[in-house]
Amino acid sequence: MDSEYENTNKEDLLQEKVTSPAYLKKILRERNLHPRRSMGQHFLVDENILAKIISAAKLDENDLVIDIGAGPGALSLTMAKEVAGVIAVEWDGGLSALLQEQAQMRGLKNLHVVEGDVRRLDLEKICREKLEEIHSGGATAGQVKVVANLPYYLITPLLFKLLQGALGIKLLVLMVQLEVARRIMAVPGGKEYGLLSVLCRYYTTPRFLFKVSRHVFLPPPEVDSAVVLLEVPADYPLKVRDESFFWQMVRAAFQKRRKTILNALIGLGELGKDDWEKLLHKCGISPIRRGETLSLEEFANLCEIFYNNKGF
Repeated sequence: MDSEYENTNKEDLLQEKVTSPAYLKKILRERNLHPRRSMGQHFLVDENILAKIISAAKLDENDLVIDIGAGPGALSLTMAKEVAGVIAVEWDGGLSALLQEQAQMRGLKNLHVVEGDVRRLDLEKICREKLEEIHSGGATAGQVKVVANLPYYLITPLLFKLLQGALGIKLLVLMVQLEVARRIMAVPGGKEYGLLSVLCRYYTTPRFLFKVSRHVFLPPPEVDSAVVLLEVPADYPLKVRDESFFWQMVRAAFQKRRKTILNALIGLGELGKDDWEKLLHKCGISPIRRGETLSLEEFANLCEIFYNNKGF
């Protein structure tokens, strides 16, 4: 135990929660840690919201849960009491050390703290090793779930990494900015509909759960948040044969939102204007529509038509 705790009764410490603003301020101050707003470091200090998030994750004692951007551990420390293992990813060295200390103090040996940028970590290897450890201890195989409070700048690239990988994730419960939650749930034709909307609907069944006030964080962010549930089905309702090209096409459609879908696609797949116009007509899509009006089903159908006709 670090010297800063030597004169403190351990039982009293175990009663403290990192969702307590007073306790959180104390342990951050003792380590000279200062939350960086620019990196999305806003820590949850509300037990009610914490309980609702964990309830939404439907945790089982055999589950392996990934907490990304774990911070001082409001989610990780609580979930570790209910599941087989928690992988808490935190890029900030000071916070990862603090979380490790909190886990040790509470005797949570199943909480594995990983320091690093999640975008550069081999999550599949980390999860595989943790699952092997769980199984060697006699536990049966549970589900891999992600429960996290994600900063705005991470959401789209991270979801691509998580959902396209071989982690076998069954469910994600994510707290994100309210604006991001609206983008996840957006339907074709609205200004919030975009790549993130299509991504979530292609790989998961998204649900908006509840709004979260900015005032339940320390320090409070400038905007409210929301919690969304992304359930990964056993079989995807839509599955294109060339996913790489599918995402190239979707990105092109939304990168050029002011252009018609025809003009946005010219040159993609080495096809010119006339060829893309023929393919769009085959799909029953008007070439003068904007990409933001196309549904997931229309994007998928267009990708399949391209796949079947790419030799013409």
